[in-house]
Amino acid sequence: MIEAVEPAEKARALFEEGLTIIPAREKIPLVNWQKYQGKEVSEDEFEYFASSARFTGCNWAIVTGKEVVVVDADSAEAEAWVKEHLPYTSRTVATARGRHFYYQANPDFPITNSTDPDSKIDVRGNGGIVIAAGSVHSSGAVYEETIDQGVPGDWRELPMLSATDLEKITHENQPKPLLNASQSGWHDEMIRYVGAQVQRGLTDDDILRTAVGWTQPGYTDQETFAEFKVAIKGARDKGWDQAPEVATAEEIEQITDALAPMALDIGNISALPKREWVYGRHYIRKFLSVTVAAGGTGKTALTLTEAMAMASGIPLLGIETPKRKVWVWNLEDPLDELKRRLAGIAVHHGIDADDYAGNLFVNSGRDSSVVIAENRGGEPIILPAADIILNYIKQHKIDVIIVDPFVSSHKLNENDNGAMDLVVKTWGKIAERGNCAVELVHHVRKAQNGQSASYNDARGASSLTDAARHVRRLMSMTYEEARNAGVDEADRWRFSREGDSKDNLAPPSRDSSWRQMISVQLSNGDNVGVPESWQWPDPFDEITLQDLHAVQAEIRSGEWREDVRAKNWAGIAVANVLELDHLVEENKSKIKQLLSTWIQNRELKVVERADNSRHMRKYIEVGGAPIWKVPE
Repeated sequence: MIEAVEPAEKARALFEEGLTIIPAREKIPLVNWQKYQGKEVSEDEFEYFASSARFTGCNWAIVTGKEVVVVDADSAEAEAWVKEHLPYTSRTVATARGRHFYYQANPDFPITNSTDPDSKIDVRGNGGIVIAAGSVHSSGAVYEETIDQGVPGDWRELPMLSATDLEKITHENQPKPLLNASQSGWHDEMIRYVGAQVQRGLTDDDILRTAVGWTQPGYTDQETFAEFKVAIKGARDKGWDQAPEVATAEEIEQITDALAPMALDIGNISALPKREWVYGRHYIRKFLSVTVAAGGTGKTALTLTEAMAMASGIPLLGIETPKRKVWVWNLEDPLDELKRRLAGIAVHHGIDADDYAGNLFVNSGRDSSVVIAENRGGEPIILPAADIILNYIKQHKIDVIIVDPFVSSHKLNENDNGAMDLVVKTWGKIAERGNCAVELVHHVRKAQNGQSASYNDARGASSLTDAARHVRRLMSMTYEEARNAGVDEADRWRFSREGDSKDNLAPPSRDSSWRQMISVQLSNGDNVGVPESWQWPDPFDEITLQDLHAVQAEIRSGEWREDVRAKNWAGIAVANVLELDHLVEENKSKIKQLLSTWIQNRELKVVERADNSRHMRKYIEVGGAPIWKVPE
């Protein structure tokens, strides 16, 4: 009897039957299934699996070893062997290529999971899973369950496998010579064997040596070798020893058309599609962008604020934006901490939940560690997580995904350019295929006075910044900048700027974007840091034309030196007029900027002449024609 039911419906039936069942995508578990090797799936857990949008349309898998052991026959031949040599079981599941045979697990004889890509027959026991009936293979084939009529189908009544049965399976999986004189079809098997060896590049003598001892039934060794020689010649005459075609004629034609040089025809420029900037001049649809900064610079606080700005459509940092769907994939902080930080942003800016509802998605890698790439067998590979992320982006129509930090999204050597190129290009493909902007947050290799020397000092291989279309660098305020801005040196850590960016798609900005971190108190008593825009103090704030005229009059009335170390430094004249203490570093910086600007504008000028001691000195005088004359 074949059951044809929906995967979720069948999963519920299996759960109610007492089997340990979990959601899966293709053959990949979607939850930490290892923990269910030692515990049951509770009713609450199953209801979560069955109702969560996260698992909508998924396959289901049975954790093996506790309740059932499954023999996986991966071909029609293997299926026939199991039926002939292992105990009869009434419960089987048809797969895309063969069949699963279900047996009751024996608590007194635990069976370890055993899988081998070269084996025809695998055993799924302790430490294994098997895709459950009702699931759908990637080929479209349905895992269909058959329970023979008139015999027990409950797993508790199924037979158990013995040690002898396992020995039979092990023996059957042992590689067998392709040329077995006791088998029928000797000649056909020999032809296939010879052809394979010719394709591998073996010489005639090499192939003949491999055939020693495998005499054709009814033939002598020499007669058998003669058959081999005929087969070898036939394979070579057919060109089997030639390198296989890398492409079909049709594929070659397609490649030829794709690579044909095209004469440039820009056409109507106004009709060219514009680049789709998602937010400011950093996030761009279908491209990869990177933020690099030293620790403690506020890169996470910045990207969270940008995420909230995009999700709500509110210009929190002065950048206008429509509402966007943003996915924050934070791999460093627990979910509670992310909620606290986002709550601080919302409280500070007066944002209600309705403002960002349905637009902001947050995942914590601390709570569930997932990577898109790792090393297996010494080689970097991309894991199914990359495709799953892409599917979620498409499903939820995500505009921006922020990955913070990038290093935690993979388990590759970040100093290996080849490995980094692989994982970075995978993120780039996600951006392109998902029609979204991908933002990677990364650390710098070194820090100097709270800032890196360049975005090129991003930690690890250069593949990351090379592949990105836009790279921005966040830098803490230096001691000198703090003095010039009038910021207390003890508070400079609260200020950072964005600059020295790599920009392949937009002209570089000459202006640096400054931000300050402020403390926001939440109703639970916690305090969180929230960045907001900050303007560098303008030395000409509250400076009027009358002030300039008064400074010119003061300069004209005395001998004022350009040298800031001189007792008659021109800055003292400025300080006198503006009633500033020139010994205060903040004021001195402001005065220097005022003098420099007025000299550039020719309101003042620098002249060189001898002083009373006949030493050549530089003096500051009123420039050009006097704007006004000092009253006599």
